[in-house]
Amino acid sequence: MKLARISPVALTAGIALACGSGSSGSAGSDDGGAEGRARTGHDGAVSGKDGGTGSGTGHGGEADSGSHSDAAGSDAGVTPGLHVVMGSGGSPGHIVDGSGKTVHLHGADRSGTEYSCLYGSFFDGPADQTSIDTMKAWNINALRVPLNADCWLGINGAPAAYSGTNYQNAIQTWVNLITSNGFVAIVDLHWTAPGSYLAKSQTPMADADHAPTFWSQVAKMFASNGSVIFDLFNEPYIMDWTCWTQGGMCAKWNGSSATGSSYQVAGMASLLQAVRTAGAENVVIMGGLGYSSDMSSWVTSVNSIPTLAAPLNGISIKNVAVSWHAYDFNSEQSQCPSQYNSYMGSCTTGEATATATSVTAVLSAGFPLIIGESGISAYNTSTAMPFSATQLTDLENWYDSLLTWADGQGQSYLAWTWNTDAPPELLADYSGTPSPYFGVTYKMHLSAF
Repeated sequence: MKLARISPVALTAGIALACGSGSSGSAGSDDGGAEGRARTGHDGAVSGKDGGTGSGTGHGGEADSGSHSDAAGSDAGVTPGLHVVMGSGGSPGHIVDGSGKTVHLHGADRSGTEYSCLYGSFFDGPADQTSIDTMKAWNINALRVPLNADCWLGINGAPAAYSGTNYQNAIQTWVNLITSNGFVAIVDLHWTAPGSYLAKSQTPMADADHAPTFWSQVAKMFASNGSVIFDLFNEPYIMDWTCWTQGGMCAKWNGSSATGSSYQVAGMASLLQAVRTAGAENVVIMGGLGYSSDMSSWVTSVNSIPTLAAPLNGISIKNVAVSWHAYDFNSEQSQCPSQYNSYMGSCTTGEATATATSVTAVLSAGFPLIIGESGISAYNTSTAMPFSATQLTDLENWYDSLLTWADGQGQSYLAWTWNTDAPPELLADYSGTPSPYFGVTYKMHLSAF
């Protein structure tokens, strides 16, 4: 995600591409959307952050482990063998570990591995035991690792020293370090590109040319590590659920070359098939439309996967959960003051925001939730300037209410980002000093665990 993200309504107005008869796809640059969160550099442009129903007990209301009523103990060391237990009767499902204990992730997104490989490094900032220890001091227990498909595959001009086997080895070492510390690692397909184009930014949806091969290889590498979760595609911003599910010639390339050219999409079914065919039964998460903020047809689309015709036949949706990216500046959902509503209004609650995005409907259907990205727009002096003191408090309260709601549902969340240069940022520095507003709020919330 990332600052300067476009609301679903704005996206609908600005995106047009037929994806089959009467359906619409996506076009336009990502610069103003998920990844356009306004950090300049890397590719010479604004590349950005690149960016349950039922009552809960509230923040800190569960055991220290964050586990549901079926388990007790500490979740500091999550055992291998994560899998999904579906809910029933309108209750949400949960992700549980190998011993059956509900896993409550409260983690962070660590940006850099999606773009640094293009610019002479594997990481942006420290990626070592010291950095993990700093996260532990915040009570973080999960880390999301965004990846670049071209760097993984060593194609399309990705620098040889930082792609292919070299990139794969660096990622494998980093993920193994994460999970050896008792964390869950969420491996995410973040940047990809069709054909011979280099993956230098987000695209509307995964491409059929490379994304299935990427997932086949990644899944094979981490199939034996049950503490690794696969996030199939970071932030779809197509507008068609059929395209999201089944793929097709239903999105437009938004790169610097051939902007507007249609490309063949690999739908979520194809990506899930690649993972399972590789022998990996790891938990898989899928974000919805609107930069993973619209879940309106998520349940119907996922439930249709096992019924698809060949070559997408025979795909199980076992061990599947939803990924939601929740930010204050998605004002149509949060009602928070932002650049999209001229800094007017006041935030609703986290639960009301979940309802507005249809996340609560997904939980009612029995699937678990990971809020794969979350944050607020105020994280330093300059980003706080557009807001009044009352509005800043409103943003902080909205964010805490979102986390408290997820806690009460026994669901998981991560904050974007554990970086100092990938907004919105949790950190003022890599020694663990929290950023104002955003970082302070998140660290305070986690202090209850």
